[in-house]
Amino acid sequence: MLFNSYIFIFLFLPLCLGGFYLFSCQGKSMPARLWLTGFSLWFYGYFNPSYLLIMVCSILFNYAVFRIMGQVGAHGVSFRRAALALGVAGNLAVLFYFKYYDFFVENVNALFGTSFVLKGILLPLGISFFTFQQIGFVTDAYRGEVKRCSFLDYALFVSFFPQLIAGPIVSQGEMLPQFAEIGKKKLDAETFSAGIYLFTLGMVKKVLVADTFGLAVDWGYSNIPALSSTDSLLLVFFYSIQLYFDFSGYCDMARGLAWLFGMEIPVNFDSPYKAVNIVEFWRRWHITLSRFFRQYVYIPLGGNRRGRPRMYANLILIFLLSGIWHGAGWTFVVWGATQGVLYIITRAVQLYGKAHPGPGPAPFARRIRRAAGTLFTFCFFSFACVFFRSETMAQAYAVFRRLFTAGFTLPAQALTEGFNLDELWYVIKLFHIDALPYSTLYLPAAITAGALITIFFAPNADQCAERFRPRTANALLTAFLFLWCVLSLSGVSSFLYFNF
Repeated sequence: MLFNSYIFIFLFLPLCLGGFYLFSCQGKSMPARLWLTGFSLWFYGYFNPSYLLIMVCSILFNYAVFRIMGQVGAHGVSFRRAALALGVAGNLAVLFYFKYYDFFVENVNALFGTSFVLKGILLPLGISFFTFQQIGFVTDAYRGEVKRCSFLDYALFVSFFPQLIAGPIVSQGEMLPQFAEIGKKKLDAETFSAGIYLFTLGMVKKVLVADTFGLAVDWGYSNIPALSSTDSLLLVFFYSIQLYFDFSGYCDMARGLAWLFGMEIPVNFDSPYKAVNIVEFWRRWHITLSRFFRQYVYIPLGGNRRGRPRMYANLILIFLLSGIWHGAGWTFVVWGATQGVLYIITRAVQLYGKAHPGPGPAPFARRIRRAAGTLFTFCFFSFACVFFRSETMAQAYAVFRRLFTAGFTLPAQALTEGFNLDELWYVIKLFHIDALPYSTLYLPAAITAGALITIFFAPNADQCAERFRPRTANALLTAFLFLWCVLSLSGVSSFLYFNF
């Protein structure tokens, strides 16, 4: 089920909220948690009932591992370590089978000339997210950080629908204490209204902005031989903008939904394109994934405690894992490697500057340096994302080939026609602007400029929501934006991170 769909907005969410608060406001904690868990399972199973079976089996397996750890107590250290190994290996095996089996077999066939049959396995939605979340849980349990957890709370921890499909990857320490408070707190009207506002802002990002750029991106990647150098350059930046608003829109909608239930999930996206370098960028983009790799891979491998060479090796490994986590393909490996190489170079420069401090630049020079760093980071990430978006390495090379060899002309009409939204094109006709030369390019240029200004200069949605107060003007603005999004749902599309 999609957040940006009629069934979710007008059926699922009202029923879920209504039943939850019917029980919660009467102090009935267990029925409220059961209700929320049941609806979360419905939310996931709506995509494909077989997905639900896979997730339920995963929940049962990991909860059994947790209970085994609890039964042996503190004295069975070796047994607890074996249970941890079983839990981690079991989770990784499931992830490997569904996400990487065909990729592995395909490369074995290419390398050794074998002819093993590919299975064409359908990837369950969100499996990368709820698998990592459960690996974190069993690892925390092994470390003694989980004191108690009922099966109902664990099932809700894994399946809680706002963050189930595309994150954030939450920890047990963030969610279990909040589940314990269900039935003890009354509905907070201000938090509830802020949740509606944040959900609406996220829907605006997804439905009105990301999907508009997505029309151009889909056409471009389907018609690479027809692209000019201009089209290719626009395609690079259009996808970067689409990815930004799509993922940040999902994160905003997820947090807004959690607020509707009186809960808080961690910020997962913090204006990353404002970052002045790639190190800062990865502190702002998919924050909980970076946190997972830091806590459960980088630090156990030694982090930065065993010398610079070991630190750099750990970092490049983390970025390669991040790349392959996003998808089973060499394009994702290359994308992860590009991020890792620049990250290591930037980190080395930072460490050298820290060890050899010099006179600081003048304030004006500092602003110029920050602006140049932000622009470079944005452009680097945008061009690297050609690999992220391409289905094959050959397709990525074809985009770059067209960029440098196809010549600069006016953008292709098919690339920009998706920007001419009916509701905005009517205004252009009303004022007879369509009679001016190149009038079909005015809306694409205005929407792109507005998106870039929002990305680099506007406060992000979380900052807006934190300042939100339930006043008449805010209510009218939220209602207008919500109605505009609902009227645009006929072209509904899934979130990009559903593919990962």
